[in-house]
Amino acid sequence: MVNDIRRRVNRLRTQMRAQNRTTDDIAVEIRIQFGLTPLAAYRAALGLSQPEVVDQCRDQSPTMVMDQPLLSRLEMFPAFGSRAPLATHLITLASVYRTTPLTLLEPNALDRLDPQERDILIRCNPGFAAAPPSLGESTFSTSATAQVRLPAPGSLQEEVEVIARRAMRFATGAEGSNVGPEMLAQIRDEVAHIARLYPQRSLVHLMGSLAELQDMLFRLLEGRQRPAETTDLYLLSGIISGMLAKASHDLGNSHAAMTQARAAIVCAENAGHDGLRTWVRVLQSMIAYWAGSPREAARYVDAGAEYAARTRSTAAVWLPAQAARVWGVLGNAERVDEAILHAEHAREQVQPDELDEFGGIMTFTPPRQLYYAADARVWLPGQEHLAADSASAAIDAYAGADESEQSFSDEAGARADLALARIHLGDLDGAAEALATVLDLPVDQRIGGIVASTRRIHEALRAPNFRGGALAAGMQQEIEEFAGLPIQAALPPGQ
Repeated sequence: MVNDIRRRVNRLRTQMRAQNRTTDDIAVEIRIQFGLTPLAAYRAALGLSQPEVVDQCRDQSPTMVMDQPLLSRLEMFPAFGSRAPLATHLITLASVYRTTPLTLLEPNALDRLDPQERDILIRCNPGFAAAPPSLGESTFSTSATAQVRLPAPGSLQEEVEVIARRAMRFATGAEGSNVGPEMLAQIRDEVAHIARLYPQRSLVHLMGSLAELQDMLFRLLEGRQRPAETTDLYLLSGIISGMLAKASHDLGNSHAAMTQARAAIVCAENAGHDGLRTWVRVLQSMIAYWAGSPREAARYVDAGAEYAARTRSTAAVWLPAQAARVWGVLGNAERVDEAILHAEHAREQVQPDELDEFGGIMTFTPPRQLYYAADARVWLPGQEHLAADSASAAIDAYAGADESEQSFSDEAGARADLALARIHLGDLDGAAEALATVLDLPVDQRIGGIVASTRRIHEALRAPNFRGGALAAGMQQEIEEFAGLPIQAALPPGQ
């Protein structure tokens, strides 16, 4: 009987794969035809045995207790003789099955969990994606997207910069394949200029410069230089590739972002620069975090830990701050507290390196650190007041910060976290006030992370205690309109 069911499940899975059906589709059909629980159906949909799932769980979360008998009992829940899963079980299994934690439980099974475990799952669920989405790709109406175009940049200042880059290309050719000190200094200045502009200016105005600089640096590396100049070129290429990775992420293309990040880590290795190695690993973690893959994000943090231990740059502060966000979406309050304290200790030990001297996107500022603390705590039930306090502190810090520390995206993230914390506290008026500034951002500043933050708020407003309320419905409508016109709508035709 068991073997017959297994054969029929395998036949169904093969049939639906041939029809290009998703794992979610297959799991639903297996549940309908064979009466399995969601946990068992997802394992069957992927064609995994229980020992294979146990091994993957141990790879994903080495500290979690999991063996085959336990998995069998979890897959039976809530039947007699089963065991109720903990939030950490479902979060880990969701990572293995590439779905969301709540998808793995029927509604009546969710209601039978310990209330604290249930609250963690409900709060953390929006941080997962069944398949990593293309950020900025709205689930809301985008019918107006094709109709909204900002004029292509054409100011006198922009023209001056274009002429300056033309002069730099001429100087590169005039010096031949060997890069002279004047050329390196010029490129370094241009990279620093873009790094400082990145947190404050729309990508619509920066992408051309970033692409041109990367092309120039790669061409120079294909030539012949002295070893010291080659090291400098690799460092500059790594920085530019890292910024292009961030730009690709902001524009909603996580695949291109990871491709650019891999180029950046290769450059960092060739430059032998621990600060840049750390910076890129944290960037990769951030991309995975916003793409709904927190376990992958955790692995990138781990990959950067060795480098962070060897540098005292602000990248060594960014790594534990990012780790706190990852542990937040994974529902681990203890690890969040540890990571935030680690970041605070690292801040006290900072000795700026070359990356910090570039400034802008290449340095991790104190206001941004406060925002990350808020973003970590807002996932955790019971830490709403701490999240609101950190978010408010970040907003105040940005209000009093020098121009060099300003960042429209991170300030918007802090305001979104403040709104989300207030929603969890039942303060809709306060949430609407915090969110208003975010929703007023122009189209060309609606990058992927900001749109994703507003979607979290939209999801939180679906809670039963807000249904039917005019204010909650109005906020959801505004978010849908905001997310329906992301930054892609501001790109000139053809980009």
